[in-house]
Parts: sequence; C-alpha cells; structure tokens
Amino acid sequence: MDKQIKISVKDLNISYDSNRIVRDLNIDVYANNILTIIGPANSGKSSFLRAINRLHDINPDAKVTGTIKIDEKDIYKDDIRLYDLRKMVGMIFATPTPLPMSIYDNLVYGPKLHGISNKQNLSELVEESLKAASLWDEVKDRLDVSAICLSGGQQQRLCIARALTVKPEIIMFDEPCSGLDPISTSKVEATMLELKKQYTIILVTNNVKQAARVGDQTAFFLMGEMVEVNKTAVVFTTPSDQRTNDYITGRFG
Repeated sequence: MDKQIKISVKDLNISYDSNRIVRDLNIDVYANNILTIIGPANSGKSSFLRAINRLHDINPDAKVTGTIKIDEKDIYKDDIRLYDLRKMVGMIFATPTPLPMSIYDNLVYGPKLHGISNKQNLSELVEESLKAASLWDEVKDRLDVSAICLSGGQQQRLCIARALTVKPEIIMFDEPCSGLDPISTSKVEATMLELKKQYTIILVTNNVKQAARVGDQTAFFLMGEMVEVNKTAVVFTTPSDQRTNDYITGRFG
C-alpha cells in the first residue's frame, strides 16, 4: 500500500522584502512518519516550518507563494481558519516555553480556550498527554507545582504534552534538543518515535546524528533550496548530491 501523503508542498517560495529565503520547494510529508530536515544555518528550514502553520502571516514583509496542502486542502487558499490550522499543526520550539503557572494549568490552558470545561475531561487530557510525552511518572504527584521549576528537558516534554492536549494531527519540532543534555535529548527522541504512531512529525535539527536516529525520511536544505530528500538510510549512506555528503560528514556547516 502506498504511504498516505499528509502534507504536499509545491513550488513554495518564501521571501522577506526582496530576500528569498526558500526557493522552489517541492516535497511530500507522509502520515505517521518523521521527516527530518538538516542543513546549515540560514538554509530556510525554520521558515519552511513557519509556512506550514502560517506564522509568516504576522510579518508584513513576508511573502509566501506556491501551494501547501494538508489532506488535499490548500491552507492558503481553501476555507481554513487560522484557529483551526494552528490547532491541527502543533509547534515545539528550540527553547522550552512553559507558561508561568502550574504544570496542570499549562496543560489545560489550550483545551479551555477550545471550550472544554469539564474537570474530569480536563484531568483525563492532562494524564493522557503527559503519558504520551513520557513525563507522567515524573510529575504526576506534583501537578500543582510551577512548570518553571522543571528541568529543561522536562519543560520541553511539557511543551510537547501541552501541544498534544488540543489533539493536533501534525507536530513540528524546531531544534527541540539544542539546549538539552544527552539524557534529556534521548527522552525527547524516544517520545517522538512513539508519537509518530499517531501523528505526522517534522523535525528540524542541526544534529545530523539525531536525524539519522529518528528520521524515516531526511531532507537536506542549503541556502534556501532543498538539495535532496530520500529515505534517511539512503541520505546517510548513498546521498545523490556531493554537497549532502560533505555536510553530513562535517566538511562544512
């Protein structure tokens, strides 16, 4: 059976003023897979993620052309509300961003905004999302403690859990482990591998070893262009472009 295409990107260009950040990008992202995106700084990796949940809309100098379809719906042209899009597409950033409130209140904040008020339902959501983010056993007895008191790795997994409470379909990670120690990084990676059973995941990472560990597919971006995309094992063993090989072997970047 052919893999289901969750996100289809055609002829995507992203510019700030006259500076083109992403050039003529064409890529498909498969459901229940992890697409890892590697490449040096200023290659357009994060700009690509921001285009998928239309974060560029808040920047009047940004221009996005081309097509991004999620489940065959064009997110820039079809009748899709930003409210619904950003519920569908969760985003985890490099620096953990817990709200200055308790662990529990961090997790129920989103569901309450979306109209869930029943305490039993909220409590079930909290437990379910923390378990999915591999954090439940570490915090279940201190849900009333401020989230700011958690370690960096725990805060990042809390942010993952918080994204899960609103039932997204896609989760995007923008260098989520850049500030974490190896043990915390390992836990976040294990969480991603478990989450792909239910979600479609895109991971931007500067750590090529991380991409090799968790990616089903890997795309290499360079100076705003996608040099190649293929199964991760192929990209890391027999890349089709010498620039990809030079990057993953540490010759530049």
